[in-house]
Amino acid sequence: MIAYGRALETEIRLMGERYGHARVDTVFLGGGTPSVMPVPAMRAILRTLRETFTLLPDAEFTSEANPGTLTHPWLDTLTAAGMNRLSLGVQAAQDRLLREIGRIHTLREAREALTMARAHGLSNLNADAMFGLPGQACEDYLETLNVLVGEGITHLSAYALILEEGTPLFGRVAAGSARLPDEDAVADMMEAGVRLLADRGYARYEISNFARPGFACRHNQGYWRQKPYLGLGLSAASLLPAPPDEPDVRYLRRANTTCLETYLLAGAEGRLPPAAEERIGPEEAMFETVLLGLRTVEGLRYKDFERMHGQRITDVYGDAILRLTEEGLLLPPADAEPVLALTERGMSLQNTALMAFMR
Repeated sequence: MIAYGRALETEIRLMGERYGHARVDTVFLGGGTPSVMPVPAMRAILRTLRETFTLLPDAEFTSEANPGTLTHPWLDTLTAAGMNRLSLGVQAAQDRLLREIGRIHTLREAREALTMARAHGLSNLNADAMFGLPGQACEDYLETLNVLVGEGITHLSAYALILEEGTPLFGRVAAGSARLPDEDAVADMMEAGVRLLADRGYARYEISNFARPGFACRHNQGYWRQKPYLGLGLSAASLLPAPPDEPDVRYLRRANTTCLETYLLAGAEGRLPPAAEERIGPEEAMFETVLLGLRTVEGLRYKDFERMHGQRITDVYGDAILRLTEEGLLLPPADAEPVLALTERGMSLQNTALMAFMR
């Protein structure tokens, strides 16, 4: 952990020099479990971050945390550095389901973590909830949502389980010792959860995200609007502006090495870690604009697409828009300010809708 922290500090400094100590309006610590980082190492990382980049006074600063590893000293360190939003991976309110998916915490510990966060002045709190878990019924999922709503969280990320190959759960499902709910049951859970959260005052603003008024996650909204972002750390991904001398490139995607040993060696030698870069051309950039825009409830304004790509969206995707509108997956565009947005049914069939835009 200490060696990794030092390597990350090196990357932060070098990237800060490359991008002129840029001004930052959102910070997100995640991609793992930041709450397991020892406090001295975390303090050093955050000090380097603030010395290297300029965090704007109203910056949204989020960290993820595991309820089973959250501590008062860690929260002291993060809040002193400006963290004002905490995201807890609660996942389920039933201890048997938490054990089934390999989580180390219990519901009691999740509740204690929320209490601990409030004691440190944190009121902007997200909790993750999962559906489609082995042995999970719709009643279990709704109970989880009711527990989290009862805890007064301001934001909720609700998403279906995705089995990752190589994980213990993947092996158990493949062996038949764990059974997942069928597709219809998973769809029923999602739809019932959407209704429950709407009734409790949480607006759905993206396929998997719900918030009380004023608490939508600004950092994630930046992703869906293709706002450039800089990823730092092992396996971190970035979306960067195109080089000025490459007119056919819309932006760069950059992904740090996934090899810990390689990452640590680069840090020890005072250089940036190896990273793969992909140049995104006009065709792919336009599709990604549609893909990300359709994740959000507000959708993609036609004029924003034209501003970004220099083409009218109806000239590029007119046939797809007409067909999906007739099929009830897209909302009919308003005459005054047309927007590309999915209907409620389209939200449930997003992948089907996106296939129509692939060329």
